[in-house]
Amino acid sequence: MANAEQLNLIKQGVKTWNQWREQNSNIKPDLSESDLRQVDLQKANLSYANLNKGKLQFSNLVGANLKESSLKKTKFQEANLQNANLKSANISGANMFEANLENADLEHANLEGVQFSEDVLLYKTNLKGANLKGATGLSSSQIELAITDNKTKLPEYLEEEKDDDFLLQI
Repeated sequence: MANAEQLNLIKQGVKTWNQWREQNSNIKPDLSESDLRQVDLQKANLSYANLNKGKLQFSNLVGANLKESSLKKTKFQEANLQNANLKSANISGANMFEANLENADLEHANLEGVQFSEDVLLYKTNLKGANLKGATGLSSSQIELAITDNKTKLPEYLEEEKDDDFLLQI
């Protein structure tokens, strides 16, 4: 359950929240199970925060810092995460239906079991070293728009497509 004081602070706006984070850099915020739907969190410092099972549908998270945050089973339906920093975040089991992840940094993020949809935007999304095992709803054309490397772990159904493409080249 979320820390009531911290939840109140974030609802006062990003400026207030970011000032509090600067003054309390040793605190790892607990916003778990919070309802932050439609909240403007543009450029919010949510690094190292616990947002497990949070409701962030329709939220503006453009340029937000979610580095190393715990976002397990969080709902991001139609959230705007353009240019967000999600490096090494644990996003396992989250709902990303129709989310905008363009230019987001998900390097080394755990996206295991995440539910995506064909409307998820992954243009120039950094998925280097990301774990997408068990993720659903992604297409190879979406992955081709993202930045991956040989450490990116794709869902089995996309790995199989890659193997089939290789066979077609022979």
